[in-house]
Amino acid sequence: MMSISSPDIHLLRVFVTVAEAGGFSPAQIALNVSQSTISTQMADLEARLGLKLCRRGRAGFALTDDGRVVYEAAKELFDNCKRFTSKVSALRGEITGELHIATADSLLGNPDFPIDRIIRTLRHKMPAVALNLRLHDPLEIERQILDQKLHAGIHTFPNHAPGLRYVSLFDERQTLYCGPGHPLFDATEFPDIEELSQFDYAAKNYYGGMLRPGLMQPKKLSTNSSNLEGVVALILSGEFIGHLPDQTAASWHEKGMLRPILPDQLSYNTHFECAFSIGTRISRAQRVFEETLMAHAKSTH
Repeated sequence: MMSISSPDIHLLRVFVTVAEAGGFSPAQIALNVSQSTISTQMADLEARLGLKLCRRGRAGFALTDDGRVVYEAAKELFDNCKRFTSKVSALRGEITGELHIATADSLLGNPDFPIDRIIRTLRHKMPAVALNLRLHDPLEIERQILDQKLHAGIHTFPNHAPGLRYVSLFDERQTLYCGPGHPLFDATEFPDIEELSQFDYAAKNYYGGMLRPGLMQPKKLSTNSSNLEGVVALILSGEFIGHLPDQTAASWHEKGMLRPILPDQLSYNTHFECAFSIGTRISRAQRVFEETLMAHAKSTH
């Protein structure tokens, strides 16, 4: 009967990383070792198990049937190790483990969601928990929660996905801006909404942009960005108009680099929620995270 040793655990972690990266070369960054080292480690694991785990060639990287079984078994093994550690730590009153959370970009500075203070609170409550923060668009957040790669995600979710639970958090005001050099930047008065819709509009590239249904619908949506920094750059170029959250635009507005356009008519609020999985086991760290968010949401309403 085969026994599992510490070196085997390390090789299995390498294998899982390679499988999830989709090959030896893309796994180099995550593992911080050379491709030749990964190749040697994979050969050692295959020799240890007596199984062929993957194929490499012109057709690309792919797991064998045995490789897929070993991958799932290794993931289960690592999950069991985490649960063991959490249970033993719980006996001592500690909260341990990891929290994988994704958020929208450019939340810093929003007075209704001081993410820096929330992180500090979580750190004080759970100093032994590793908090992993990522930036993703809402559709990717929902996919990764359903795939159990994320514990939770904070974003705007107008189309709630089956299998997920959503907790209301805060609203974020979006204002339409133009930048230096744009025809509207030095205008003494703005044209009507129909004329404004003729200008090139810089949008976020999910959910069809950042516009609320029923608001001004731009005729030209040829340019978009996956993040707010890109939208800011497009607006500052003087070639586009676009909506930005107040905290994102604040410093540029103070410098005279952004001009709001008809804020009373064309500003709107986006609603932020936290998405959680339904039907999966909730760790103590996840429970504390949700309790902290809910306590903050109540204090700001």
